[in-house]
Amino acid sequence: MNHCTLNLSKRSLWLLIFFIFDATIIKAQKTFTLADCVNYAYRNNPLLNAASKDTSIAAIGIQRAKGAYLPRVNFVAALQYYFTKRNLLVEGGTPLAPSSLPDGDPLAINTGFSNSWYPSLNVNQLIFDPAYRNSYNIALQNNVLQAQQLLSFKIDLVAGIYRAFNTCRLLEVQAHFLEQNIIRIDTLISLTRTKFEKGAGVKLEVNRVEVTGNRMKSELANVRNGYSSALLALQFQMNYLEKDSMILTGDFKVDHFEKKADTLMLQLLQSIPQQRIESQLLQTQIALADESVKLEQARSRPSIGADGSIGFTPGANTIGKIFEGERWKPYSYIGVNVGFPIFNGLDVKRAVEQKKLQASQSRNYLDQFTNQFENEKRITYTQIKNSFERYRYADANLKLANNNIELLHEAFVNGVADNQDLILGENDLYDNQARYYSELLQLLLSEVEGLRVTGSFNGQAGL
Repeated sequence: MNHCTLNLSKRSLWLLIFFIFDATIIKAQKTFTLADCVNYAYRNNPLLNAASKDTSIAAIGIQRAKGAYLPRVNFVAALQYYFTKRNLLVEGGTPLAPSSLPDGDPLAINTGFSNSWYPSLNVNQLIFDPAYRNSYNIALQNNVLQAQQLLSFKIDLVAGIYRAFNTCRLLEVQAHFLEQNIIRIDTLISLTRTKFEKGAGVKLEVNRVEVTGNRMKSELANVRNGYSSALLALQFQMNYLEKDSMILTGDFKVDHFEKKADTLMLQLLQSIPQQRIESQLLQTQIALADESVKLEQARSRPSIGADGSIGFTPGANTIGKIFEGERWKPYSYIGVNVGFPIFNGLDVKRAVEQKKLQASQSRNYLDQFTNQFENEKRITYTQIKNSFERYRYADANLKLANNNIELLHEAFVNGVADNQDLILGENDLYDNQARYYSELLQLLLSEVEGLRVTGSFNGQAGL
């Protein structure tokens, strides 16, 4: 009996340890500031890692272009066996025919061996190629283009993280505000019920105060759901797949967004399209298109090269005799080759026309982006201005509603106000707080968009 009790005690101890350990794992948390989220995304976002490999590929392309003027060395060897005899057919009366062969009669003359071996070492060196400089410039522009595309992806990633992170922090503040209100409204509900139960109130007051409490609790649930959605968006952009829950930290002050609005609107008015990575991308594409035109034009110009070969052509009727030194008949040469394109079926002309059209397209896209940038400036400026004005009114109304609640509670204690006044005050506070945080969120998102439009995320992306 004692032995069974001991076993049960051991099992209970192990179960307790397991539950404690499991609870520790479940509640494990990691804290992240805004900068931590960005750095984590840089390390773990798979699309970003894939885009970074494009820059490495483009860098190797530059090395390949440089290697065009390096010599090419090849070794070739062929061992051949002829199934049929190699004969030369001559007719009597021709210069190669024996004098004893009657005119018109055929004669097969054995002209070769059954086996042969052709070893050869070839060296080729490019001396001049009019397309080399253009090919090298295109490789350089491709490398720049890939780097700029990587920066563009980083900027979009940073902007998305800013939106999601700040949305989460703002919803945290709103949830805390609602929690405090719910504590107060629950007290009011309890007092109203007690008053009704003692016959000093009516059921209508209880219903109204409960409706107000339920509205606040429903809004709190919506805010928490919104926080979860924003956190999922943040984790998706970071590629955060760890079991530990994320705790967002760092300074988050509402007055920071108030002070930033005027500065950001001034920056929008002073911003130019060249500050944006999209403008730089299009300019690189124009340079790339111009070099492509020159590359096609170079195909119609002469090229110069040098080549040489060292080899032997031994032959024998049996394989064993191939390697006899006296049978090796060397053939070697060195020379210069010059190519003059004469007619290429108008291929170069048409290719040049295509590349010129592509270059013209790139310039059209740049003009379009310049117009788009000006529209983005005006639209974002207007959004921030309007959001800030609406936020200021919402902020003033929320302060008044909070002050009214304090005054109503004081009046209620002194017997000047009743439950109905408190219920109306709580409803007014609920409506104004919902409008306040809605306008503040809109201002926050508009400011993040303003930072993107002005190119303020360039530094964080490494530009």
